[in-house]
Amino acid sequence: MDASTLFTNGETSSSLRKCAVPLLVLVAFTGAITLGVHLLIDWAVGETINKQAEMDAMSWAEEFNTRSTGSGSILSDGALTAGQQSVIDSAINFGNVYAFIVYDAEGRAVYSNDYGLFDMSGNQPVNDTALNVVTSGQSSIDVVQKESPNGTVNVFVDALVLIKDPSGAPIGAVQLYLDKSEAAAFYTKFLDWIGLLLPILSAIIYLVPSIAFIMKREQAYTRTKRVNHLSRFDALTGALNRHTMSSECKARFADREKSKVIGVFFMDVDKFKNINDSNGHEFGDAYLKHIASILINNVRSTDLVGRMGGDEFVIAFPDAIAELLTSIGERILAEASKPFEYKGTTIQGSISIGSHLAGVTESGPEALHAADLALYHAKTNGRNNMQFYFRELDTAMVRRCAVEARMREALQNDEFEIHFQPLSNPADASIVGFEALLRLNDAQGTPISPTEFIPIAEETGMIQAIGIQTLERAIVAAKSWPDHIFLSVNLSPAQFQRGDLVSEIEDVLTRQDFPASRLELEVTESLLMADEERVSAQLVGLKRMGISIAMDDFGTGYSSLGYLWKYDFDKLKIDRVFLEGFEFDSTKYREIIETIVTLGHKMGMQVTIEGVENHDHTEMLRELDCDQYQGFLFGKPMPAEKALEAVTVGQLGKTSAA
Repeated sequence: MDASTLFTNGETSSSLRKCAVPLLVLVAFTGAITLGVHLLIDWAVGETINKQAEMDAMSWAEEFNTRSTGSGSILSDGALTAGQQSVIDSAINFGNVYAFIVYDAEGRAVYSNDYGLFDMSGNQPVNDTALNVVTSGQSSIDVVQKESPNGTVNVFVDALVLIKDPSGAPIGAVQLYLDKSEAAAFYTKFLDWIGLLLPILSAIIYLVPSIAFIMKREQAYTRTKRVNHLSRFDALTGALNRHTMSSECKARFADREKSKVIGVFFMDVDKFKNINDSNGHEFGDAYLKHIASILINNVRSTDLVGRMGGDEFVIAFPDAIAELLTSIGERILAEASKPFEYKGTTIQGSISIGSHLAGVTESGPEALHAADLALYHAKTNGRNNMQFYFRELDTAMVRRCAVEARMREALQNDEFEIHFQPLSNPADASIVGFEALLRLNDAQGTPISPTEFIPIAEETGMIQAIGIQTLERAIVAAKSWPDHIFLSVNLSPAQFQRGDLVSEIEDVLTRQDFPASRLELEVTESLLMADEERVSAQLVGLKRMGISIAMDDFGTGYSSLGYLWKYDFDKLKIDRVFLEGFEFDSTKYREIIETIVTLGHKMGMQVTIEGVENHDHTEMLRELDCDQYQGFLFGKPMPAEKALEAVTVGQLGKTSAA
């Protein structure tokens, strides 16, 4: 399960937990409303029945009083008037009253619909409730609920209300028995519906804003969480971003009680610019994500992996030892060297790693600087490897910075020197051409080796300007030579990266009015392996101009026949290492040199051998039919004026050979 799945599942669980609280509140709230509504319904039904019973009783009593004559026949002479009888019959017939009793002013019963007239002798017992109603004028109403065998609830009302004479004076009371079951059932059913709908409506009213609130809160939380995530992590690779990595490392280095020794990796992708330019930015982004996943998956949970920008990554290892760094570094190198495929395009890339174990006295910036120096050392050692920091790298970096500064000064002030080494015809030792070689002295006049300053020029990008400047100055010198003598100039692989080398060289030739047929450009196999498609197009463009193309240092690389066929080279230059080997094993190295010479001639190319320094070399080479010699025996690299003097005199090579 990857990190994104865990992150998604965690967010889902968190959301569920956050929704559970409002739902529980909603359930409790709905339950409380339901209980309250039912209690309210019971109270409301009771109150309604009471009020209705009182109103019915009062209405009945009022009608009863209205129909009375004089002081009321029942209470005065024990007989019902026709009007009173009509009221009673009507009430009983319509079911409003199913029984009643009339009491006199003293609370004694005088008439009942069930028993008729009572004894008027005054021997009837006093009904205290009836007497209280007469004396107080306040009605007495009781509601009685009884459950029938079939489960229905019957509601009965026992009401005692005052009877008044026409003048309004109390003269007695009437006790009414009313059946309110039907009315109570109606009210209960009606209010039950209200009681059912009310909690639902309340729940909906509560739920809608609650859901809206939860959603908005979750959206705000998600936005905040994403902002926090983006503020800490690199959006492309998922590694810590530069700011967070710097802060975390600073905290780790500050708390050295917990992490006394901290390991640091500083690494970058080898030739990432070529990968990006050749395959597109989308491919480059996918490759960086791939590399970041390798780093993240091969470290411990306590380690920090950060992207410092571009293709640069840093890893910090608390409580590290050298064996741990070596083990992790080897795993990372191995996985990064495996083929990477994206949308049908496959490459085999690599990374370089600088490693350092920081002691308790080192700060974070010091440790990172040491790892950076180790990274530079790894890249100068061929890339695709890991190097540990050692103190001499500081001296080397100081030297590199000094050389770089001197190069920039020399480029600005046109202080690079060009020396020319002759190439000779084996038949008569005459000069047929010169190879232009770049030279540079430091501020004190001490020579700086090309093997030191050329790589720096390539890494810093100065090689573009230096290369064109060197070519133009060399052509200016060659214009003073006889027309049959050619000029050979080395091209750096870095000069092909921008893709405009053909037009730049064409501009120089046009500007100096120098024939392309007199120019020879030397390239190495490393150039062809770097970016074959781009290099191929530019080499074809140079050959179309009439420039001769030579493969330099043949035999020291892959020596691929495929390259020789594909690019149709005009010349092979055999590296001096074979003549140096001839000194130790003449038979073996003679056979190797002979094989290369035969191969070049079979493929229609001239063959030049470098490093010819003594007569033993020329004796052996005479039998192999090489086309050109180059070496100290025929002339060391010399300034432009000496080269002009040599071709003018025309005897330098002959004298040296003699």
